[in-house]
Amino acid sequence: MAFSRNRDPIQKLVGAAIAIYMTGLCVWAVCYALLGKNALGVWEVPSNVKIFGWTLLAIGLTMTVTAQAQMGISWRMGVDPEPTAIVKSGLFKFSRNPIYSGMLLTLFSYLFTSPCPWLLMGCCQFSLLIYLQTLYEEQALIKIHGDSYLIYASSVGRFFPKMGYLKSPTLPNSDDSLETAIVNS
Repeated sequence: MAFSRNRDPIQKLVGAAIAIYMTGLCVWAVCYALLGKNALGVWEVPSNVKIFGWTLLAIGLTMTVTAQAQMGISWRMGVDPEPTAIVKSGLFKFSRNPIYSGMLLTLFSYLFTSPCPWLLMGCCQFSLLIYLQTLYEEQALIKIHGDSYLIYASSVGRFFPKMGYLKSPTLPNSDDSLETAIVNS
């Protein structure tokens, strides 16, 4: 977990919030199993919607674990001050962040298997945290890898194929233009 090695307090806060949400998801699953849907205010959904949710859960978990394995020794949670290689093969040919994509799919699968207001709110908040973390990581990768990362990011989607490209394959000149290149994508 590179969150703890990073000196930036915002990065540490986002990392801690992501860890809390991931823990909360596990707690939710245990509470659901022990207490049942009525105790947690879960809405009734048709069985085909639940099947879709379980399928999405399997895809999300498989994607997360596969992407972590494909990153090999480059795998980190958070921005690590030690540079690593850019992984461009496997799932990384289709998404710059397949681990986060898998985590998001896993989280949203819960909305199909056990929907309730708390999960809906949590999904929205967690998605925002993942997006902020991704922007932070992209800034670091641009600083470390320069044009090489920008060229990769201009042809591979941020979370899903064909979505969220960085627009400029040239290295910006300042931190302000780095943020502009990332936010405008």
